Amino acid sequence: MGEGTAVRIACVGDSITWGACILRRRRDCYPARLQRLLGDGVVVGNFGKVSRTLQDSGDRPYRSCKPYRRSGEFAPDVVLIMLGTNDSKANNWKGPAPFLEDYRTLVEHYRTLPSAPRIFVMPPPAVYGHGRAGKVKYTVSTEAIDQIRAVVRDLAREQALGLVDTHAATLGHPRLFWYDGVHPNAAGAALIAQAAYEVLAPELATS
Repeated sequence: MGEGTAVRIACVGDSITWGACILRRRRDCYPARLQRLLGDGVVVGNFGKVSRTLQDSGDRPYRSCKPYRRSGEFAPDVVLIMLGTNDSKANNWKGPAPFLEDYRTLVEHYRTLPSAPRIFVMPPPAVYGHGRAGKVKYTVSTEAIDQIRAVVRDLAREQALGLVDTHAATLGHPRLFWYDGVHPNAAGAALIAQAAYEVLAPELATS
């Protein structure tokens, strides 16, 4: 990160990063809120894409979409990765091992960019079921989400990555989600941005 230049932060993710179901998405999605929290000297890019999976075997792999390519062209100094919610769906989830393998590949892609960014991983936010059965929409699995959380935590430790505990930040706040219990509303996005800010701000202050 060069002195006197803006720190470039790439937010990689799915519809939660993009800001689906948020009325004023461009203003209130978590990357936009993170931009306001960090203020001048930082440029936050939103590279979220709706319905994308981290796994290449998923129905809509992130690595096959344009934001994936653009996130590298952005020449980020910092990359925040929040993927996994769509991987937890019944038709996508094959267990922790394949998910970990593809996560390592994605991290290696960003780690070897010419800008040599610092990488922070973010487990999927909490999800909430509705109705008498308490089922989560879209076949998103809470059990798979728990396994993904463990993978992300272990990967952060294994590769000395930064960790933003998005799940802990959103746990116990069902009213900060849209009616589907999967997509955070504007207030939920603010919680995610705050969690990222609390981890990033001290590091950026010393960079």
